[in-house]
Amino acid sequence: MRPSTLRSALILAVYLCLSAGPAGAQAPLPPLDSTLPRDPLVTTGTLPNGLRYYVRKNGVPEHRVHFRLAVKTGSVFEADDQRGLAHMLEHMAFNGTAHFKPDELVNYFESAGARFGAHVNAQTSFDDTIYMLQVASDRAGLVDKALLALSDFAGAMTLSPAEIDKERGVVIEEWRLGQGAGSRLFDKQAPVVFYHSRYAERLPIGTPEILRTFTPQRLRDFYETWYRPDRMAVSVVGDVDPAAIVKTIQEYFGPMKPRRPAVPEPERALPPHAETVISIASDSEAQASTVTLMRTSPTLQDDRVGDYRRDLVRRLMFQMMNVRFGELARKADAPFLAAGAGEDTITAKSSITTLGAQAEDGRILDALRAMIVEARRARQFGFSEFELEQGRRRLLSFYETAVAEKGKTESASYADEYIRNFLTGEPFPGIQTEYDMTHAMLPGITLAEIVDTAKDLLQEDNRAVLIAAPQKASIKLPDEAAVRQALSEASTQAIEPWKPQETHSQLIGAPPVPGHITSTREIAPLGVTVISLSNGVDVWLKPTDFKNDEVLITGVARGGATSAPPDDYLNTVLAASLVNVAGVGGISPPEMASMLAGRLANVTPYIDLSTRGVRGAARPQDLELALQLTYLDFTAPNADEASLALMKRQLNALVANREADPGAAFADKVRSLNTGDSRLVRPISAEGIASLKLDKMHQAYVSAFANASDFTFFIVGTFKVDEVKPLLERYIASLPSTGHKSTEPPKPIDFHFPAAVAHVEVTKGREPRSETAITYFADATMDDSTRSLADMASDVLEIRLRELLREKLGGTYSVSVSYSDTLPDKGYGTIGIDFGSSPENAKSLAADVLKTVAALQKTGPTAEEVHKVVEQERQDLETAARQNGYWLSSLQSSILIGRDPLRILGRTEALKLVTPESLHKAFVRFFPSNRYTVATLKPDVPAAASTAPPARP
Repeated sequence: MRPSTLRSALILAVYLCLSAGPAGAQAPLPPLDSTLPRDPLVTTGTLPNGLRYYVRKNGVPEHRVHFRLAVKTGSVFEADDQRGLAHMLEHMAFNGTAHFKPDELVNYFESAGARFGAHVNAQTSFDDTIYMLQVASDRAGLVDKALLALSDFAGAMTLSPAEIDKERGVVIEEWRLGQGAGSRLFDKQAPVVFYHSRYAERLPIGTPEILRTFTPQRLRDFYETWYRPDRMAVSVVGDVDPAAIVKTIQEYFGPMKPRRPAVPEPERALPPHAETVISIASDSEAQASTVTLMRTSPTLQDDRVGDYRRDLVRRLMFQMMNVRFGELARKADAPFLAAGAGEDTITAKSSITTLGAQAEDGRILDALRAMIVEARRARQFGFSEFELEQGRRRLLSFYETAVAEKGKTESASYADEYIRNFLTGEPFPGIQTEYDMTHAMLPGITLAEIVDTAKDLLQEDNRAVLIAAPQKASIKLPDEAAVRQALSEASTQAIEPWKPQETHSQLIGAPPVPGHITSTREIAPLGVTVISLSNGVDVWLKPTDFKNDEVLITGVARGGATSAPPDDYLNTVLAASLVNVAGVGGISPPEMASMLAGRLANVTPYIDLSTRGVRGAARPQDLELALQLTYLDFTAPNADEASLALMKRQLNALVANREADPGAAFADKVRSLNTGDSRLVRPISAEGIASLKLDKMHQAYVSAFANASDFTFFIVGTFKVDEVKPLLERYIASLPSTGHKSTEPPKPIDFHFPAAVAHVEVTKGREPRSETAITYFADATMDDSTRSLADMASDVLEIRLRELLREKLGGTYSVSVSYSDTLPDKGYGTIGIDFGSSPENAKSLAADVLKTVAALQKTGPTAEEVHKVVEQERQDLETAARQNGYWLSSLQSSILIGRDPLRILGRTEALKLVTPESLHKAFVRFFPSNRYTVATLKPDVPAAASTAPPARP
């Protein structure tokens, strides 16, 4: 239940309103001043008490239902002595209501297969609070129980003083979890971000002082004042009967009445300001130098057809600006490492337009000037017809994919969309309507409109400049005078029209000489066809109907960077990354993006520790394009000094301040401890980056992809086998090959877990917070069922530790337990237990973890605990079996480790064999009492000397 965070200022989210409905002939475009229609497949209504509801039947995923309860209240509604109580109230919903005793609600839904966090959750932001449930619809009474729980959240929380006192510690630990360089920088910049508004002092997590001392009555005051039915909405989407759901909503929510008279809302619009305000902040643990130019404006109406067209124009403008920023970032003398433009909401009634960049340390003003120049260039000269046409194609392709998937859209997307309609007024006309409007509107959008939009959105009023950077002697931060001087210089600098980059006319010159299919066999139970090609490559094909517009592709071979000589390891492990920076076929990534505008296909090469290969995705109509990209990845990687220099700039920015990050230092120590200080897990250094050589990297890449017969390809998704065969002959059978697989076995990953119990402590950081990582050696071998037992034992332990460390002791916000290994390499596996806490509690909580493990080793889990994890795993498998990614990874894993792929079909049946006895044995096996490590991160500032800064979302 983590509160919402301020959305990234560098990314413009493209929201696709996904709805079902048959594709048909394009309807005439309605008048621009007409109201957008609502998707007729959604049942909507308002109860007499004012509560609104949205209900939709949807079968993806099957037998699942997604529930949302939204309340139009958040932290900005709090009084001075209630800071943090909107979020505290969200927590208390799970700690006792009229129909669920404390701890009963989470336990009930976990027993029904839901996972806490993934399926049972909530979030609090400045302006609203949202509760989320996901349950199975094929279990009698569960859907009604979920609606009963939501109705209790809405009006029947118990708010027991004893439970409140227990939860105080959990929320304070959640506050503690958010402390660090990012929080300290945000504290300094909040007064500028939320200029002269209530928002700057109402960050949702609240303050530790109030969280420790507030009275239960003040929490109840907030609940009874703001949790009113006319401020609420319920969204239910899934495998349900809408009429029955509406009836239950009326039954459970209809009797609700306001408990107090309505009171005026606080002001929720940011005040305007003519002058540019500036915030310059630094921190000793900050990891990057960034600058953001932010302009606020009132949020506009968006429920009319004309509003929809206006938003298309804006999206085109930002998209074209971001293409330009991407090209600028690749130049040898680029003023920034990355930059982006976007628009988003910042409060319920205010929006922001942002230009943001990450710069090399010491070049913040260069980045700021460059962004202002590009904004001026867009306002003064606009864009070219070539840029606009590419933008149209890119935008339309998103809608083409969405309308193709309209019968396969997942329920969670709909449930969230309808809640956005309630909270922000975002329309939901249905994807067919959106596609028809977009298709009709895009050709008529002109360059003049784009320029007018740039002039409107990139004005210089209501503007703020936010600068954040590491605090160290080698970096001189500009002062406010220098920033204003840079703004002035950039505003008067002479500029010329943008010159679009020339593009290649074709992806591949001469078509490759095709090979041929040598054999075909069917694995009927899996729905798989295996094709062997003349160059020794096997291709596993699994056509599915899970998605209408998705094809996933991988090609993988054993043997990765571990096989390289120690002196060449870094050049090898980063060789594929260089190709991703440089491009393929003599075409750079920006050129490639321009060539493929409007087409959706991507393929990325990789070299990891034990495998190498390619992975990608495409629409069915772009599958050939994806295979062409695969061919180029194998046969025509680019390699040039300019790309290596760009890659080094990017890597150096990543490592420049890494040693100041407490979390990174702790993670490095844990990895080193648990692998015997393997060179394979050591962080890259500036010296290592400087040692990278173009010729060695290129040779390492060429060697890795020289023999295609080492590779097995997997294609899963929407395609027909007979239509794919000639494409495989052309682009995969033509890959260079020796005709037989390499006989030299790959060098294994040589990790060495400590042979005895080991303890380490890392002292670093300014905040009063600790992290603890307890790791057990737990090699589950390559057997699928044994690995599953390790996973489920981890799940049992996580549930038990959550109940103890969080719910009973209030000592942590969350605890995670997970199994991992190095497959396809065998012989090494671990189970890691991770949690955060106050420094003074770290030791005792770690002891509680060890005691809990010992108890499970002695007596094993309870039947109820086993039922929970088995039911959760069964439902996860049921959902996964209808996903392309699950089948792709399962087939690939089976072949890599030599496992019979037919065992994939037996995973659900194998769950019936899981018993308290089998998991008891798993705890004895995978949690050896004589072979584990305990690592603790503590601050290097004494707790008493640490100050607790204001909290943030």
